[in-house]
Amino acid sequence: MNIKELSENLGLEEDEYMEMLDLFITSGGTDLCRIEQALQEANAKLVHEAAHSLKGSAGSLCLDNIFELARDIDDKSRKGILKGLDVLARDLRRSFDELVTAVNPSN
Repeated sequence: MNIKELSENLGLEEDEYMEMLDLFITSGGTDLCRIEQALQEANAKLVHEAAHSLKGSAGSLCLDNIFELARDIDDKSRKGILKGLDVLARDLRRSFDELVTAVNPSN
């Protein structure tokens, strides 16, 4: 993950981008937990709401992998499709955790 390049693409200083990433990790983590919980409850509406939120935040920060996975979950859950979303949610969790490690390697 190239913080310098990502921040430059958004016209931000690196420290500004890092602050935004920290906020994303907090709010995105909440959205991800909401997706996982809603999938356990088989609640497509709640999956859609949380995935939509996560998708928007990830897209704003150019976090392409997280954006694409959240988009796929959002698209399917909006149509009421839950089949296969558990696999996408696991991939999303893995990508999110990798981001957390890249941003805060001591965690």
